[in-house]
Amino acid sequence: MVSPTLVKCESGKSYEPIYMTTVIDGDKKNPSKWLECLQKSLKCLFYMLLVLTIVFSIQLVIEHFCNYQENYDRLDRYEKMFNDFMVKYNRNYETPEELEYRFRIFIKNVEEYEEEERRYPGLDLDVNQFTDWTDFELKRMTPHEKIRSDNGETSRVYTHLYGKGESRPASFDWRDQGKLTPVKNQASCGSCWAFATVAAVEAQHAIKRGNLVSLSEQEMVDCDQQNNGCHGGYRPYAMDFVKRKGLETEKEYPYKGLEGQQCLLETNLTRVFIDDYEQLGQDEEYIADWVSKNGPVTFGMNVVKSMYSYRSGIYNPSEEDCEEKSMGSHALTIVGYGVEGSQPFWIVKNSWGSSWGASGYFRLARGVNSCGAAKTVVAPIIR
Repeated sequence: MVSPTLVKCESGKSYEPIYMTTVIDGDKKNPSKWLECLQKSLKCLFYMLLVLTIVFSIQLVIEHFCNYQENYDRLDRYEKMFNDFMVKYNRNYETPEELEYRFRIFIKNVEEYEEEERRYPGLDLDVNQFTDWTDFELKRMTPHEKIRSDNGETSRVYTHLYGKGESRPASFDWRDQGKLTPVKNQASCGSCWAFATVAAVEAQHAIKRGNLVSLSEQEMVDCDQQNNGCHGGYRPYAMDFVKRKGLETEKEYPYKGLEGQQCLLETNLTRVFIDDYEQLGQDEEYIADWVSKNGPVTFGMNVVKSMYSYRSGIYNPSEEDCEEKSMGSHALTIVGYGVEGSQPFWIVKNSWGSSWGASGYFRLARGVNSCGAAKTVVAPIIR
């Protein structure tokens, strides 16, 4: 092997550096030695690349296995959840294709509500009767509420419901007073406007007449020509119907969850009427006064998809979600209120059956007009 050595040679009066080759180990300059060294270097490089390739391949295999295991565990968890769901809600799909289709929808809905739980700590969402429904099927239950041109709003002066020296209770729940009928189920018909109205009228009748009786929503679906049956309605119109026509009992006029049927109202049967109704405006403090003093009231709100999966917690979706991700409007009944920590809430009776939410009820953030809840609050009046 050779090595360069620096040597100075005289050139005239100056010195200039030149390079000379010194032979190491007594060998002269030999190209074969260079070739042998190059071959060894290339061989060494080859083995290094081979080792790196093997290491990289092993890493890919490990990552693939981990992803496979993660996906397997994920699918296994969803399969167990889906099997439990089918047993609990008595699902029997007609074909294997339908089973697979509903399973994919189920996974999508579970993934979406689990993401919402991460966004809103303290909110508990869960599997229920809606978890295998498509968005289209869910929207059939929440058609946009029929609104008249003036939106029912007029300027008003609020009268004080509590006299001097009186104060509103910090919390109140009409369930504790025994003035509410059991939670009902509107099924896939968009008749929430009728259920909310009937729930408030039932409670008002129980409070003022001392008689709790379940009244007919189907009568309103069939006979209230101002509203749209399973395709939505306007609660002030519904209250006007009860004022003029009255409501038969649910036993006499049972719910079918269908529209387009003949009106079967029997004028000779005993009916429950209201004397009047009032639209309360958007002051949620005044609404709370009314609820505790006079009884439950109806309201409407935009529905965000996560609401279908509600189990517990104070529901308070963002303003952006309420406006941009609304799946329609839904009418419900406020039956009380309370405070948890520093968060005020409404106690709301729904019409999606007792297996939904907290035995058919949920808590909605109070004082923030959550999803437009304070926009159109309507109360029945029996004197």
